[in-house]
Amino acid sequence: MTPAPLHRPDPRLLDEARGFELLEQPELWPEDPTQQAELAELLELHLALGCHGPVLAESLAPAPRTRWTSSWTLAAAAVLLVALIPAAYTVQHTQSLRAQAQDTARLEQLARKRTQDRAWIAFFRQSSSLLQDFEQNPALCKKGEEDRRQERETALVLLEASHQLAAQGAPIQEAEATRANLHAWLSEVAFEDDCLSVERVRELRQWAAAHNLEGQAERMERRLRGDGA
Repeated sequence: MTPAPLHRPDPRLLDEARGFELLEQPELWPEDPTQQAELAELLELHLALGCHGPVLAESLAPAPRTRWTSSWTLAAAAVLLVALIPAAYTVQHTQSLRAQAQDTARLEQLARKRTQDRAWIAFFRQSSSLLQDFEQNPALCKKGEEDRRQERETALVLLEASHQLAAQGAPIQEAEATRANLHAWLSEVAFEDDCLSVERVRELRQWAAAHNLEGQAERMERRLRGDGA
């Protein structure tokens, strides 16, 4: 006679002790997805109870706490699953994760804004310094020509920074307007020769003064630093 095929045990027919053994042996779980889902939930609860059972027992039991052992039944575990897990674990855990995600997003956004503000502040501060340097009388390349090599190199660096700031966007509208004004002047200085005629230097100074570029740069730096307009 051909022996009957072996079937995996149905956990509903097992006694309680065998049920706990089955929880820790997933390879013996039945094929039924519904039963597997139920067992997975009970296993999660079983592990949680192993860690937090004494505390729960002390808070729930009116009598003095007794030692938690595997004598806890599957029925008791199911009751705790319904009564405790959704309220004390699932909901709180979800809320905690959501709060952590919100805090992380807020901190990342704040860090990006601070980095952006620092870049704009540095641009306005260095532009103001360059405008001040341009008012000074440097060494002469030859008669009638001023050596503006250092100012030209600084203007090239600031011009590249201006392109990057324009691409990332300004923290306030006035900052973008000031950057555009400075950008136009920096472009003129950056693409000049190292040695400029006295007349050309005078033109660049007059341009900066007419548009109050130094004052604009200083005002925007103070505003972004929070020192007022």
